[in-house]
Amino acid sequence: MAAALERLSGVKKVEVSLEKAQARVEFDDAKISSDKLVAAIDLLGFRAKLLEVTPSS
Repeated sequence: MAAALERLSGVKKVEVSLEKAQARVEFDDAKISSDKLVAAIDLLGFRAKLLEVTPSS
């Protein structure tokens, strides 16, 4: 999943925790929206929901 997400335009970094069943994705919101990331994860066969959005500093 991480490799597929990292290929999306605007995705900067992906960290996946299989134990927690979570992924942390750093992205440029000018290039891709959080809704599109959730949809991409769903297309990969995983259930996705947004837990938190933190603006980059």
